[in-house]
Amino acid sequence: MSDVLLVSQAAPLGVAWPHDDLEDRVVRALGLAVTVLDELGETGFTDRERQALGFGPDKPIAESAMLAYTAANATTGRRLASAVDEVVERLVPLCRSPRALADAALRPYRAFKYAIPHTLLTALGRPDERVDDFLLGQCAAAQGVAADLPPVARMERQWVMGRYGPAPLDVRGTALERPLDLLTAEREDAYALTHALFYVSDFARRSARSLGRPRVSVLDDVRALVARYLRLEDYDLSGELLMAWPELRAGWDPVSSFGFRVLADVEDRVGLLPCGNLDQRRAASMEETEARRYTLATAYHTAFVMGFACAAALRVGPPSQRPAPVAQRHPVWAELYELVDHGRGHWQSVFATLDDDERASLTPMLADMATLDALESRDYRRAVAVLETAARGGVEGPLQRRSRDMLGALRRAQELSS
Repeated sequence: MSDVLLVSQAAPLGVAWPHDDLEDRVVRALGLAVTVLDELGETGFTDRERQALGFGPDKPIAESAMLAYTAANATTGRRLASAVDEVVERLVPLCRSPRALADAALRPYRAFKYAIPHTLLTALGRPDERVDDFLLGQCAAAQGVAADLPPVARMERQWVMGRYGPAPLDVRGTALERPLDLLTAEREDAYALTHALFYVSDFARRSARSLGRPRVSVLDDVRALVARYLRLEDYDLSGELLMAWPELRAGWDPVSSFGFRVLADVEDRVGLLPCGNLDQRRAASMEETEARRYTLATAYHTAFVMGFACAAALRVGPPSQRPAPVAQRHPVWAELYELVDHGRGHWQSVFATLDDDERASLTPMLADMATLDALESRDYRRAVAVLETAARGGVEGPLQRRSRDMLGALRRAQELSS
């Protein structure tokens, strides 16, 4: 098959993403969850060459429970409900297994990891009061001792305790309260933002509340991060970021709709949304059973993310198949596109199928990509040109403001050094 993405060019402008297609994608993700639980739900996965890629069984168990919970009741379709039920049946003995309960007994701080799938199963109609009492006691014990936790880890604990009773989430110190440094933030910082949104929105099942700053400000940051990770072909993180629109009950805008279409097109071409950690040559050198486990363990999470995003879209409302055109006084999108590095990102194959009005609606995304490309290559003249072009087009997002601040600080540093 050609390396060029196979992109459908027949989608009419302004038409919502088909409901049946979204449901198909969620059902496939749930089917994969069944396979993951059967293969990895008791043993987890050990990667001898890259130990950081290994994980215990609690990871696929918790993520499968989250996927089933997000998908449950997202639509009235019986097929989707049956797929959720099949995952739930696999989860019940796994998340309440003797191994899980013993681990929670020996290490109370890990009780929160086991409480997540347990409480989600309870919400999905499979309660167990005795396990409830045990895990609640272990979680309370963990809460009673000192622990130096990141803000989102604290939120996770609060979300778990909130399943047992009122426990408002504290967003202080998270990216829901204050902006990220979009030029220097690490990948883990972006993940922390997506996970904070999971908890405050209860996995897109209700409108996120108790944000520490205006919703539009949070979405401005997310939009810039979508541009950043689409160009890096990081579809795992891109998919989690795209969930922000349904989680915040915000209408899909041109950038988020375009991002969703890129992910869907990649999934259609590959068969599932690919991750960057899978080494195809290494998999090809393995014995068949080993290669299957390696591929499944490495790739399943990103495929789950697409299921999450589609389930959230089914619950709140689908994106558009094509970005809606907006009025543009100056067609600066073309100038900005010339300032983007054209050698990176499958998004460009999708972008090539759009007409000029649709491309103009993505001017903020192009400005963000061009800004990142210029600064990451330390081409400060080009960074200035991007800022000037974006300003003429009326684009003044958080990345442009941060870029202007960085260039100003760099000038001052040079003056001090001279």
